[in-house]
Amino acid sequence: MTSRWKFRDHEAEGRMFNRRVNLVLFFVFLMLATLVAKLVDLQVMQYEYFAARSDGNRLHVQYVPPERGVIYDRAGALIADNTPVYNLTIVPEEVDDLDATLDYLAGLVSLEADAIETFEDQLRRSRVPYSSVPLRYVLSEEEKYRVAVNGHRMPGVRMEPQLMRHYPFADLTAHAVGYVSHINQQELDALDETEFENYGGTTHIGKTGVERTYEHLLHGQVGYETVEKNNRGRVTRVLERTGAIRGRDIVLHLDYQLQQVAVEALGDYRGAVVAIEPATGGILAMVSKPGFDPNLFVTGISNRDYSALVTDEINTPLFDRSTNPYPPGSTIKPVLGLAGLHFGHIDYEYTIMDPGWFRLPGVSYRWNNWTMRTAIGGGHGETDLRKAIYQSSDTFFYQLGHAMGIDQIHDFMSLFGFGDNLALDIGYARTGVLPSRDWKMETRGDPWYPGDTINSSIGQGYMWATPLQLATAAAVIANEGRMVRPRMLKSVDGELWDFPEQYSVPDVLLEDPDYWRYMRDAMTMVVHRPYSNVFRDYGTAYEYTAQADPDMNYLLAGKTGTAQVVGIDQSIRSSEDIRVSDLNRDHALFIAFAPAAHPVIAPQIALAVFVENGESGSAVAGPVAKRVSDAWLHDILDLDLDLDLDLEPAAESSGASRVASE
Repeated sequence: MTSRWKFRDHEAEGRMFNRRVNLVLFFVFLMLATLVAKLVDLQVMQYEYFAARSDGNRLHVQYVPPERGVIYDRAGALIADNTPVYNLTIVPEEVDDLDATLDYLAGLVSLEADAIETFEDQLRRSRVPYSSVPLRYVLSEEEKYRVAVNGHRMPGVRMEPQLMRHYPFADLTAHAVGYVSHINQQELDALDETEFENYGGTTHIGKTGVERTYEHLLHGQVGYETVEKNNRGRVTRVLERTGAIRGRDIVLHLDYQLQQVAVEALGDYRGAVVAIEPATGGILAMVSKPGFDPNLFVTGISNRDYSALVTDEINTPLFDRSTNPYPPGSTIKPVLGLAGLHFGHIDYEYTIMDPGWFRLPGVSYRWNNWTMRTAIGGGHGETDLRKAIYQSSDTFFYQLGHAMGIDQIHDFMSLFGFGDNLALDIGYARTGVLPSRDWKMETRGDPWYPGDTINSSIGQGYMWATPLQLATAAAVIANEGRMVRPRMLKSVDGELWDFPEQYSVPDVLLEDPDYWRYMRDAMTMVVHRPYSNVFRDYGTAYEYTAQADPDMNYLLAGKTGTAQVVGIDQSIRSSEDIRVSDLNRDHALFIAFAPAAHPVIAPQIALAVFVENGESGSAVAGPVAKRVSDAWLHDILDLDLDLDLDLEPAAESSGASRVASE
């Protein structure tokens, strides 16, 4: 019988326990060996790699944006500078309740919906942790005090200093100088790799005008600094810094005082004035009125302000009238007159009998003289080139244009810059239209007709030119055929800026230099030829310029012009019962240079005036040109012109009607 009880084998259990302990010890040793091997690998074999990664988490390289260069006018007045301001920013990681913080801030500072929307948009973008996000730019003194006093209630809210672009003359130089504003993604994408790196940390870029043209000079060179951050992303110290290189300061030919005079001279009219220094091509004034305040764009213009600018369809303040084209009207007649002399179609003795209209052979349609649109009617009688200029005979130029044909007109006028943008640093200026046979076929699909030439010969029809182009043409005549291409930039960091590109009217035009003097004298008579007993033998601008200023002590050479906005029947124009809409009235134009024919002093200014819906080049645009010339010669240059202007004795008035003319 087998016993129910079994005795434990302690020896066997001891051997099993020892095997298990040894197995555990083996695994423990294996794990320790693996751990040591890994530590050796990390600490020795891969030391440099992980040390670099560790520094990468602790050390950061960040951009130091450069200070933008400033812009001066020719006399040293600041027209674009950098003003220290305080901006309101928020570090979102330090704010417990962002919505509550924004509500609280709204009671301390002015916060428009646009600002909050922009702030929230920036929050959604990828950014460096613990970096601040702008909420409001340019805090007022009172707002700064409110934020400072309540700062302890708003963790994460800061006031950060920044240099902000500022335009002291606001709308006075808005179109010419332009403005900077926030750089957008499209502009960043347009930068090449080097340029993109240089815009690290930069928030603004030149958008229009000089600010855009010379962005590469004004922006400067980005800097860098190495900073140490803790595990929460906060900067604890700056370890190394390579300073940014400030943008270059530039000086323009522009004169803000002349800009101011031009704006005031335009009065309540919309229009443009472009003035050029003939000897250098420097643009002394480039005014488009009305303008706008460019400071609104620097910090991000509100929807309300922007809407007010773009919905003003009458004044269109964002539209630059100085660089956009209009029909030039009779202001091109001096150029066509020179073309007629050059190609031999006319000479100094050539005359026509001007009945006040012109017909093409075999055509019944009549092209009327501008005098036929007035109550007095009629033509200019016997007319040579000089009289055709100072009395602005359309009939004379109808005949001359027909004789030359559009090919000669196109080729000659292109030498003066029409149909092209010859300005060296105003790339955004429009080229206008200098029509030709090929141009019409390409753009309209129609052949060129003789009637098209007749319209073009008085600056109407398809012909369009900018005030900048008209001022350039006036400068060529003032220089007796020498063109110096227009430019805005004068010097950079005190060194005159060299434009290697030059352009001159071909020497063939100078075979008879007397052509230029003849045209200068004819244009001088536009302003200074007084009334006489001979019917309609006075300058079209005399009554409103030289006669209006008996103390005028210099000669102003000019040419009046009007350009039709819409075709209006003569009976409507002359009717006292029918009022033509202001927006359909003719544009008024005037080109000029001065002083003309001075024995010592060469012409110092050439200019073009465009007055939108001004109706009369002589009565409206002419006085603007004279006032600008007066200011430049007398008030700014302070020239001693001391010249006896006894150009031609004025006879007793014969009672001939004096009407507002071209």
